[in-house]
Amino acid sequence: MSTQASHLPLDKLLIAQVELNFLNRSVLFLGQPITTTGLEFNLLALLMSDAGALVAREVIAECIFQRKLASCDKSINSHMANLRKKLLMISKRKVIKTIKGQGYIFLQAELT
Repeated sequence: MSTQASHLPLDKLLIAQVELNFLNRSVLFLGQPITTTGLEFNLLALLMSDAGALVAREVIAECIFQRKLASCDKSINSHMANLRKKLLMISKRKVIKTIKGQGYIFLQAELT
C-alpha cells in the first residue's frame, strides 16, 4: 500500500458548505460562486484551515498582511466585513463568528 496519497497537496477544502478550491482560488458557498479578492481568499482559507477554533487577530495580521496588528487592525475589519457581505448574499447563515477584541472562528455547523 502506497503512502503517496497522504503527501498530495490539498487542493480543496469543504466545511459548512463553503468550498475553497486552491487550484483556481475559487469559492463556492451552498454551490454558488463567490468572487473574492486574493486577500479575502487567503483570509477565508486561514479561518477554514483552523475551523472551530479561534484565529487571533494577531495571527491574521502576521499570516495574511505580514505586518504587526497595530498597522493593519482596521484593514482586517474592512476585509472581514466585505467577506461577510459576500457570504450573506448567498445565505443568512452565519459562518464566521467574531470574538470581540480577540479574533474570529469559522463555524463548522450552523448556529442555533
